Amino acid sequence: MDLNQKLRNMAIDEGTDFFGVADLSTSHDFVKRQGGEEIAYYPLVISLGIRIIDTIVDQLPHREERSVAVNYHHHGYIVINRRLDYLASRISSEIQD
Repeated sequence: MDLNQKLRNMAIDEGTDFFGVADLSTSHDFVKRQGGEEIAYYPLVISLGIRIIDTIVDQLPHREERSVAVNYHHHGYIVINRRLDYLASRISSEIQD
């Protein structure tokens, strides 16, 4: 199994809804202008995504209500970002090995 498929399987096993790898080598100059040499050093990027629960998204028209805003902030931001941070760390470790 190649590394791309191994990482994809790892991401899916951890519950991600979206996984992708993009070759940015043809965009090196743009990436360098946007993010600097440190970022432009990497020719490939990995993108991970987790969908926000539908019932939380459905409440967004009422986002001015405190309970809706708190619920969205907690589940849609804090919880999902922790999961993504954990997975990004695991994937980074796998690539480094």
